[in-house]
Amino acid sequence: MADRDRFGKLPEATENLLKLIETKLNAKRACIAKIDVGARGAIVTFHEDNFPNVPNLLAYVDRLGGAAKLRPDMKLAISRAWPDPRSRLHGALQLSRGLAKAAG
Repeated sequence: MADRDRFGKLPEATENLLKLIETKLNAKRACIAKIDVGARGAIVTFHEDNFPNVPNLLAYVDRLGGAAKLRPDMKLAISRAWPDPRSRLHGALQLSRGLAKAAG
């Protein structure tokens, strides 16, 4: 039995906090200034409208197909159905992971 199972499952609030911290760390690595997440998707704003590795960003957008668009103002728009807060947090985490990986 692992030590983390010793006291049972983590409370949902603690799990959410850990996801939020990971999202923030990924955002820093990807030079993300802001992620606006809603029921129909997300808008990602980059710090000073700059991404560390633009070719990788374009490849990431291409991999997401029609669900992602890089707008002329250098904001990334993601179209996804995230109907509840839990799915929005998970979506923001996955998005931040993908962008951090693309940043290099």
